Amino acid sequence: MFESNNGILVKAETLEIFCKNLLKRINIDSYSSECLVDTLIQSNLRGYDTHGVVRLIPYVNRFRTIKWRRPEIIRNERATGLIDGNDCMGQVCAKYAMETAMGKAEDFGVGLVGVKNSNHFGRAAYFSLMAANKNMIGIAFTNASSRIPPWGGKESMLGNNPQSYAFPTGKGYPLVLDISHSVVSAGKIRAAKLMGEKIPEGWAADKDGKTTQDPAEALDGFLLPMGGHKGYGLALVMDILCGILTGSEFAKQIERIDKTDTAQHIGHFIGAINVCHFMSLESFIDRIDALIDILKSSQRADGVEEIYVPGEIEHLTAQKRAKEGIPLEKKVIEALNSLSEELGEESRIIGIS
Repeated sequence: MFESNNGILVKAETLEIFCKNLLKRINIDSYSSECLVDTLIQSNLRGYDTHGVVRLIPYVNRFRTIKWRRPEIIRNERATGLIDGNDCMGQVCAKYAMETAMGKAEDFGVGLVGVKNSNHFGRAAYFSLMAANKNMIGIAFTNASSRIPPWGGKESMLGNNPQSYAFPTGKGYPLVLDISHSVVSAGKIRAAKLMGEKIPEGWAADKDGKTTQDPAEALDGFLLPMGGHKGYGLALVMDILCGILTGSEFAKQIERIDKTDTAQHIGHFIGAINVCHFMSLESFIDRIDALIDILKSSQRADGVEEIYVPGEIEHLTAQKRAKEGIPLEKKVIEALNSLSEELGEESRIIGIS
């Protein structure tokens, strides 16, 4: 069995089959399964392991417990729409929202679609990239369970509420930004807890507002916002767009991902911009490529071999992992195999040999 410095190498195809087999055990339909699993595998391929197959555990536990239906559009105006997620998987809801937004952008130049009554949708960039891959500009926002205090407070009130933007380029990869508003995501802290490791100073605070290196204390406390009041402000804006505007839950109303006996009632805000309503696609590609060239030609700081633009490293990581395998920590594999056994499924994750 081959191991990298980061874990046991597993083929993406192996993980895909394994995940779909588990979802069959809880009667997830093939469309929803395909959508959910693709988001997980793509996260692992691009190096976002905290949003990869490890998330299958709370997803399985939630969707074998709650009642849910496929999402449906309930308001359909010219350039805007609103989708009721019907407590379905966030990935299915957000994909439907982006497909709807892109259709509107084809007709009206822009499409903006809200989603309510959804659940955790994984990595935001998956959905903004849907638009970039169709030569549009994509945006994907979501709110989440409370992790961040208001500036000056010591009680978590707002979610990490990530935002993502993706732009088509002529460089062989889209330019894509995907950020949350704390120093790190809660997923990284959950991973540290699973591995029995400490977290760095400055990532989080305990329930009394004191900084901590204990991931369990951090998960019971709150994450520290990036940039101080700026991170708090951005998280607040995302909650307004995703929670308030869509009619979803917001702030402390949203249940955490690991509380799987109920739906989260999360909101998303998804958009697509048709470049061709502003200039020709060729002109836009030429201009954004020129910008990338300018950035990459910058004088480099000491010790820096190359300057990258957002999304470039993830693209290179995906190419490498698609060829060599996805590294998974032994404890993650053990947890997923344990879930498989619990569900009466014969499939197991086996590393490349």
